[in-house]
Amino acid sequence: MRNFCVLIDEPTAVSALLYACMHVYKHAYGAQLFSTITISHDSSASPETSMGSEAPDPAVAASVPLVRLNHVSFQCTSVEKSVDFYRRVLGFELIKRPESLNFNGAWLYKYGMGIHLLQRGDDADGCSIPTRPLPAINPMGNHVSFQCSDMAVMKARLRAMDREFVVRKVWDGETVVDQLFFHDPDGNMIEVCNCENLPVIPLIVASTPGLPELLPPAMQTNVHG
Repeated sequence: MRNFCVLIDEPTAVSALLYACMHVYKHAYGAQLFSTITISHDSSASPETSMGSEAPDPAVAASVPLVRLNHVSFQCTSVEKSVDFYRRVLGFELIKRPESLNFNGAWLYKYGMGIHLLQRGDDADGCSIPTRPLPAINPMGNHVSFQCSDMAVMKARLRAMDREFVVRKVWDGETVVDQLFFHDPDGNMIEVCNCENLPVIPLIVASTPGLPELLPPAMQTNVHG
């Protein structure tokens, strides 16, 4: 158990936030983070962190004025094939692109986010990309993930469209998350999951001497259509 001192400008608001975080941590892990928390305007106080006696970097601690994910962008060998994939498989809708974009591409939108497709080998860059086989589906690779309200329906949809996918499950205590991984026409990885089952529990850096322990490997199954 440790004492924790923090310098702040608004003691009342931040104290409530700190105690709320402690409550979440204690509920999740059955342990208390600190025996006491000191909240002070006094610049002579010495904040203690797991990294030493240095105060937090103001640039890191400052609020970041971001709101949400706007879009992801993919280069594709065929804009038409990729548009067909994202419309039929994932339900996206075509939207108007700005007139100033003088190269081949398409914009799609659904679920509060956009997908911007850019044609590889378009006249704008003067190069051509040869067709190559899709890589193996690897859930550990870079991917975009979509929250799904009915995994059984999505799995049946992929089978009906004869799309290869990988089924994966991950556990956290009694919580189970189902995942489906598959490729778009250019090998970009797509995940569909019911990840809302996992609670979002903030990790307080000052109390964590190292990274969390790795969980056991998740169960994975390859499915062909």
